[in-house]
Amino acid sequence: MNKDKPPLAELKAKAKNGTGTTAKPRKDRFQNLPWALLLAMPALVFLILPVLPVVPMSFTAGHIIEFPPSEWGLSAYREVIQDVEWRDSILLSLKVSALAILFAVTSATLAAIGLSRLRFAGEGIFTALILVPLAMPVVVLALGSFQFFIQLGWNGTILGLAIAHGVLGVPYAFLTVRAALLKLDPSLIRAAVSLGAGPFSVLRWVYLPAIFPAILSGALLVFIVSFDEVVIALFLSGPQTITFPVKLFTEVQFNLSPGIMAVSTLLLGFVVLLVVVVVSVFGARRVLNLKVGK
Repeated sequence: MNKDKPPLAELKAKAKNGTGTTAKPRKDRFQNLPWALLLAMPALVFLILPVLPVVPMSFTAGHIIEFPPSEWGLSAYREVIQDVEWRDSILLSLKVSALAILFAVTSATLAAIGLSRLRFAGEGIFTALILVPLAMPVVVLALGSFQFFIQLGWNGTILGLAIAHGVLGVPYAFLTVRAALLKLDPSLIRAAVSLGAGPFSVLRWVYLPAIFPAILSGALLVFIVSFDEVVIALFLSGPQTITFPVKLFTEVQFNLSPGIMAVSTLLLGFVVLLVVVVVSVFGARRVLNLKVGK
């Protein structure tokens, strides 16, 4: 052994602690942050500015939407809380989104793992077929689902809505999982197989730990796609299966009231709170990791 070269464990420790020559100085990572924020500011203003008037318009005391409100009050929020149809539509959308996540993430994960293990000439064709819902107009997918589910009697059911939303969300989950699989070291799989691990053991102890963050990201994307989908829901919903986007769409068309602004403000507050919690949790974890590293 060459004693002039430091051991591999020492090099890894130095790189982890930032004392090795390969470690990038921490301050260099953030030296361009002000410029990045400055370049991103127009996009942030463009995205956030149209949403801001919704909040004050929800606090009007009258029955007409106006900005700024001539009278301030919470009557719109009381109307929404007391309306059973709003609550039922939100709960139904959550149920449909949960089933869509189960269907889309499961099928997309299995497809991504299968295509990563098998290398054949038609792999690109199978990948293109999985990604077809991204390029297909949603109204075409909605019409096809409507005609197909008529034969099965699934129109106006939660199952039919969940399957259609799941089909729309499969490409998002597939892309995130496949990106994680590209970073997976194939030698880990070969080592597990050589030690006698079966297909289910390899899936449980090798694949799932490596792609679990990607699965969560894909599930979040599927939830956003499903909860926000209105075109497919318009085709497949029935009297007892009115999702939240359909309820919001019909209210905007036929009953434009401050209650719509109140619902939008509540959802906006929920999203902001969720983002703050996620950032706080991940920020705390980074701090803890830095302290442990020291």
